[in-house]
Amino acid sequence: MAKLRKIYREKSDFYPKMVFDKDNGIFELEGRSLPEDSEAVYGPVLEWLDDYGKDPNPETEMVFRLEYYNSASLRKFADILATLRRISEQKGVKVSAVWYYEDGDESSLENAEDLISAIGIPFETRIWN
Repeated sequence: MAKLRKIYREKSDFYPKMVFDKDNGIFELEGRSLPEDSEAVYGPVLEWLDDYGKDPNPETEMVFRLEYYNSASLRKFADILATLRRISEQKGVKVSAVWYYEDGDESSLENAEDLISAIGIPFETRIWN
């Protein structure tokens, strides 16, 4: 199997920093996610995860460190987590997620809790300082 290329994109005002690196085991979204076309931004990530699922690491942790995001992005985050859950179920590997939120940001915490119940993978919330 060909080596899976990593995804790396610096954050901007509208896009989060993206790191999906199989070799280093880093799966991370950080910053703001306000794309006009969430499919154009997250479609390649979902394709990458499908390829990753053919030969995943024994453990995968998806980290969300988001200051702000729109509802279209939140739906894509759910798709990312659902893909990771499917990989876990099909390959028997450990998958988990961490959602950082700012202290007092109840909306972000509620969104994380909704994802936890909908997706059904081990999920942790942490206050982001």
